[in-house]
Amino acid sequence: MNNNLNNCFCRNDNTDSFTKWLLQLLGPVIFGVKPAEIISFPYSDKQNLYRLTEIKHILHKNSKISYKEFSYCNKCTKILFYNSAELNNTLSEYRNLKFLKSIGYPNNYDFDIYLDFIIEKMKTGNIPDEIGIFLGYPLKDVLGFIGHPSLKLTKINGWRVYGDSRISDIKYMQFINAKNKMKELLNYHNVNNVLKAI
Repeated sequence: MNNNLNNCFCRNDNTDSFTKWLLQLLGPVIFGVKPAEIISFPYSDKQNLYRLTEIKHILHKNSKISYKEFSYCNKCTKILFYNSAELNNTLSEYRNLKFLKSIGYPNNYDFDIYLDFIIEKMKTGNIPDEIGIFLGYPLKDVLGFIGHPSLKLTKINGWRVYGDSRISDIKYMQFINAKNKMKELLNYHNVNNVLKAI
């Protein structure tokens, strides 16, 4: 569904640069403009065990983000980072909820059950198309990606955009602005101070 699914930290960087990379990527989730983000940590990278420990340490200092960690195809650890309030609002939005129910999600909405439902799907080694909803992409773009006949590919701008691009462009700019805001904070303040401030 999107380029962000390939988010993967596999560079040989020190802890500070990893933390900055992670916080910048998660900026939109931290600032509440994006409900979730997913990142892969390949088993082949020996430093990733340490990085996973560092993530838990970082997120212990910031309660705005929660996460679910799971094994994906015995090739990597995937982590779904999410802003509970924003993700709950996104999933329970009428059109999104109607769509999710139409593809097999439980009829009675429960945030934790829906979250576990998509994680179980991903554990089987398949990233379901509806991940776009969880990541904050407009429903029209998810439907277009699935193959809705009335929605034609308009462009690729962070993800595949279908139909009228105005809503998608606004979302994309919100995500970019939040990343830039986080980058600016990290340029002028140390990581611990940024974690305390946000």
